[in-house]
Amino acid sequence: MAAVQLVPEDLTPFAQIERAKAVAMIEDALAVAATVAPCITEADFTKESAARAILRGAILRWNESGNGGLTTIQQTTDDFNQSKTYDNRQTRRGMFWPSEIQQLQNLCQTEKSGAYSIDTLPTSTAIHADICALRLGANYCSCGAYLTGGFPLWETT
Repeated sequence: MAAVQLVPEDLTPFAQIERAKAVAMIEDALAVAATVAPCITEADFTKESAARAILRGAILRWNESGNGGLTTIQQTTDDFNQSKTYDNRQTRRGMFWPSEIQQLQNLCQTEKSGAYSIDTLPTSTAIHADICALRLGANYCSCGAYLTGGFPLWETT
């Protein structure tokens, strides 16, 4: 059972969609959304209202994409013909726009995030190269031992 619940009645204030069609569209939208944002299927998902709003917008856009048509107007005067074609059909390329995918993925991010580091060279003191500036009386390290926390990065000879 998905944490995000969407029923055909959630769509009725915005569009009149047959119930069977609405149920199928909701199932498809939930399935595709679960592939880009798996957290929406978890029982402890807390941002259900935001996810429902994103899904509702995508479903309503999908419903409207079938509207429109191809219109051709022809005018004839004596030996002259003029023809104009208007195409206002909307093609469906994907369920969600990239911005909606990003919004769904943002809903899955945890509140705690940030930079971190892992010390892979656990040495207590830095071992500087023989030609390091510190060994020659300078106040700075030129071999990179301070960066690694252990052995020099360069100038090892």
